[in-house]
This record gives sequence, C-alpha cells and structure tokens, in this order.
Amino acid sequence: MYGFESDYFLRMRCDSMEKRWHIQETDDASILDLADRAGISSVLAQILYNRGIRTNEEIRRYLYDDMDDLDDPFLMKGMKKAVERICRAIEEQEKIVIYGDYDVDGITSTALVYSVLRDLGGCPSFYIPERQSEGYGLNADALQVLQDDGTHVLITVDCGISSHDLIEQFNQFMDIIVTDHHMPPQLIPDAYAVINPKQEGCPYPFKDLAGAGVAFKLCQALWQKRNGKTLPGYVELCALGTIADLVPLRGENRILVKEGLKRMKKGLNTGVQALLTSSGLTPDTITAGRIAFTAAPRLNAAGRISHATRGVEVLLESDAGKATSLADELSELNKERQDIEHTIAEQAVNQIEEKGQSQDGVLVAYGNDWHSGVIGIAASRLVEKFYRPALVISIHDGIGKGSCRSIPGFNMYEALKSADDLLIQYGGHTMAAGFSIVPDKIESFRQRLLAYAADHMTEESYIPEVVIDKELQADDISLQLIQELSALEPYGMGNSRPVFALRDAVISECRPIGRNKHHLRLSIETERQRLGAVGWSMASCCANVLEGDTVDLAFTLEPNEYNGIVSPQMVLQDIHRQPQTIQLDRNVMVDIYMALKHCIPEGGLPVWQVQQRLIDAVHSRYEAHTACAAMSVLREIGVLDVRELPDGPIYYFPALTGKMHLEASATYGKYFRSEGGR
Repeated sequence: MYGFESDYFLRMRCDSMEKRWHIQETDDASILDLADRAGISSVLAQILYNRGIRTNEEIRRYLYDDMDDLDDPFLMKGMKKAVERICRAIEEQEKIVIYGDYDVDGITSTALVYSVLRDLGGCPSFYIPERQSEGYGLNADALQVLQDDGTHVLITVDCGISSHDLIEQFNQFMDIIVTDHHMPPQLIPDAYAVINPKQEGCPYPFKDLAGAGVAFKLCQALWQKRNGKTLPGYVELCALGTIADLVPLRGENRILVKEGLKRMKKGLNTGVQALLTSSGLTPDTITAGRIAFTAAPRLNAAGRISHATRGVEVLLESDAGKATSLADELSELNKERQDIEHTIAEQAVNQIEEKGQSQDGVLVAYGNDWHSGVIGIAASRLVEKFYRPALVISIHDGIGKGSCRSIPGFNMYEALKSADDLLIQYGGHTMAAGFSIVPDKIESFRQRLLAYAADHMTEESYIPEVVIDKELQADDISLQLIQELSALEPYGMGNSRPVFALRDAVISECRPIGRNKHHLRLSIETERQRLGAVGWSMASCCANVLEGDTVDLAFTLEPNEYNGIVSPQMVLQDIHRQPQTIQLDRNVMVDIYMALKHCIPEGGLPVWQVQQRLIDAVHSRYEAHTACAAMSVLREIGVLDVRELPDGPIYYFPALTGKMHLEASATYGKYFRSEGGR
C-alpha cells in the first residue's frame, strides 16, 4: 500500500465537456415542516433535507455538535490494551517511536501523537520513511534500525494495517501498536494492539476517521487514562490531516475539523500558525477548502520532493521565528514540486493523446524515472482534463510505482483488487489508491482495468455531473442567504458546498480575467440588482457564451469584497447556453478566414481581442456565434493556433504545410450537416 493525500479539493473543471445536471427532488411539505421545526429558511431546509438530515436529533447534531459529542475512544477495539502499554512506557521512560507516513495525514498524525506523549511526560521520537527510497509504510531496514536503537514501543500512525509479515517478524523485539484507517486486508497484523475502526469486530460507531482522527482518539484515551481529564487542544493538528485526506466531512470528522478551524483562527499552535501564514491565510480566510489548496500542499511537498520530517518539525516548533523559517522552506519546496508536477502531467497528457486513448474507460500513463512524489497529482490532472479514472506509473530500477485517482462510480480500490494477481502490492480508497507492478505487466494490467470499467461504468458515467441542491430566483441571492449557509461549514468530501441553479439569466458582461486570462467573469442584469459571477479556469467559455446570451447557471455562493463593498458572488460550476442557430459552409469559412487575416497581426493577438474584433468585423453578415464556431473550425484543422504567453493566450496563424480539409473538423461537420447535409 502506498500513502497518498487528498486531491479532492482540486477543481474538477472538465470545461470542454457538457455536464449533466441532477436537480434534487423536493418535497415541499417536508421542507416547510423541517424549516419550521429548525427555525431556518426553506433554502437551508432544502439543503439539509438533500443531505438526509431530517429529524430534530439529526438537525441538532449537524448544526450544533461539538467536542463533547465525540464517542468514547475506549469503544475502539484494541484501545484499552494500547493505552495501558503506552502509559507503562511513559512511567518507565521507555523508548517510544512513532512511525508515520509522508503525506499530510501521516505528518499531522505523527506531530499529534508526539506532542501528546511529550506533554504526558514520555520520551518519544519519530520516524517517517523517505518516499522514493523506502516507499509507503513499514519497511524491514527501518524496523531493524529502530530495533537496534533499543525501541521498546513502536506506534504506527496512518499505516501498518497491511504489514502482517513485517510486524510478525519484529513484534518479538518491540511492542508494535498499529493505528490506521485504511481498509484492513484479510490478514490483520498480529501486533501488540491494532486500532482501526474498520477492522472486523470494532464497535466504534464512526468508521470514516482519517489517520489523524484515529491518532486523535488514541491521544484522547491516553490523556483520559493519565489525567482523568478531556484532552486539551491539539485538535488543529487532527483537522489538518482530516482536511487533506480522502475522508467525508461528516460525523466526527466534521466536529474535529470545525473545532480545529476555530483554534487555527485563534493562532493557538505556533507551527500551524506559521504554516498558514506562509500559505497566505489570515484568520478571516481560513477555511477547509483554502487549507486544502494552500497549506496542505506545502506539507505534502516535504514528503514528495524532500523529506516529510521537515513537515513534522514545523508543526512541532514552538519558537515563532524558527517556525516561520521552516514554513517558508516548505513554500519553496512547494514551488519546486509544482514545476516538477507540471512537466510530468504534461508528458502524461501527451502520451495519452498520442496513443489515442483519451476516451478509454481508464487512463494509464507511465514513464521512466518520473518523480514518484508527484505522480498522484499528475493522475489528478488527467482526471481533470479527460474525466476518466487515471493511473500514473513511474518506472525505476525495474519496478513501477503507481498512483491512482478516480471519478464517482469507479471504485479504484476494487478495480485494483480485480487485477491483484498482476500487482506486487496495492491499497487505498474508493477514489484514490497506490500500487507497485513489474513494468512488463503494465499493458495486461491496463487491459484488466478496461474490462473492469466496461463491467461497472456506462457512457453516462463519463459525463461530469453537477448535483443541484435548489433552483433560485435572482432575488433569492443575497448576503443574508450566504450568511445562513455558513452554518453548513466546514465543506469537503461528503459535505459539499451547496450548488444552486439560476435559469434564463441574460449575460451583460463576459470576459476573461486573471494574470494569465484563464478565469471568467460574468455579470447578470436583473430588475433589482447586478449579479457578478466568477468561473475559475473557465475562460474558454468566452468562445461559446457571449454578451446578450440567455443562459442557465450552476453555481455556489460566496461573499465578495471589492473596494470595501461586500456583495454576493456566484462561483460558476457550469453554464448551459440555449441552442443557437449556426450555419457553416465553405463560402462562410472562406469569408471569415479572410476577415481574421485582417484582425490578427503577424505577431498574434490576445484570444479574446481577436474574437471581439472578428465579431465586430462580420456582424452585418453573420451572427456572433457563427463567427465563433468558424474560429473553432479553423483551430481544429490547424489553420489557427493558440500560443500561451505569461499575459495570456494569443491567436496566431502557424506556417501551413499541405492542404487543410474542412471535413476534418467535428465542429464543421456538426453545423454543416445541421443545415441539410452534404
């Protein structure tokens, strides 16, 4: 099994694909009853109803649960035995080593258990394997070193559940306590104690804790046993790991993250505060989503391209100056990680496209000596671009190490299980997993996964779905509504930000924004107000959505402050444009091509300026959407091309070799045939 961190919060853009909308069914009588019982608006009541939160007790727990509502940690199988052994080790000053993982969940779990053991008077140390040379989880060389060093108690965090043979080998020399949250294999390690809510026979009610959550339960139990009191603080460390890992933000995870965010905003942990500050976060901007986008990747960067020990060190540092210095180091490592990741992701995309596999049921890309620390992110990029389950493999010294990311409906763990005879090792979750494989089995492995996809997926499965909580009227959109919706936070997997729909919106402004002009700004004029909308990485929509168009919008809501004025802002998830009448033939194409030749200078021109110039130049002859469709045709046949520059993309005319055929364009075929065929 391999460690991996959550890429859940990576934006699933898939801009070029038409998304399907699933609008939640409503039961007006039940919604009004729920709103009345809870004293909330019908909009918030609808959202709670959609999430299955309908009884008074469910509403109370969802909206008002706090740390006092966490279940007794001693309900967890193996907890009593583990706590008694650790307490004896503390009393006798035995050597305790925490063995962690190199992702955020493992790093925060390590820092959490270390902090609590230290504050209880123990003598802990920690060990995290080096990602590339040692890989995920326990390894024999590391355990031998720890044994030789006189370790009495070894506590694993976020790993160990799949290490039966190794634990059997070393458990006679040290007492090994496994804390983990991954799916247990059939053969559970015969450790001194195993703490995993997913193991058979564990009565703990909540099964979806992250590794940091399981570690927190251990710390709760230790503190209770040693001091007879509730564990004070530390929850921000648990929250960091929970946010970053692929666990649903419901139940106890929701409580832990909510309380952790409160402490983060107060700056109560020096190391965490330094990390957040270096990530550009302030108390007003600290949310689960922003932490996942900014702070978590910095911790991950340590484990990906350096050593995860640096991440643990910043979280444990109590000196503000030293913590700031360590956090800034992580920020620099993250920039380096981004550069490496971009290169590998580009190579993976090119490989898939060159092989003509972009529409396969599962995507598999591989390369020699790709940095194993970033292949998980590269897999996420493939998912973003093609909306297909994706696996990226780095081959080094005759072994391929792979990382996987999935889409809803495709259980990645079960898919790997279906091909386990071809794998050296594997493990993970429904949406993300890791494995190792002999390179000459990769193609057989790919074929096995394609067969699994064919059995479990449909054509519709590969169309991104937007789940709409409720349709709104323009007058419903207000700061008051946004404030009420804040009761639903923190957002994340299993508790997503509510998505709304607005029908028949007339676009008054549509333009690209941002330094690289990759984002989209829309304005909607209504009788009572002007509504603004932003679409992250959706600037390509400017080619199809024009000012004056009537559209349906899917969006989330957030407050936007500009020049001291706070207003509601729609964050776009999808745009449905009403059908347009577009007519293309050879004469139209020639005419628009000649107009473009006059619009674009030799050195090229920003994409959106070209579009506007062309529309203005031909408006007396062609409707604007026809002009834009013609530009798409010219791009598809290679007559017109785009070059990415620091200030944004530009259109230019590349040097042409050979004759271009209009029939090679899917766009031309679509609109030519629609007018009567050839």
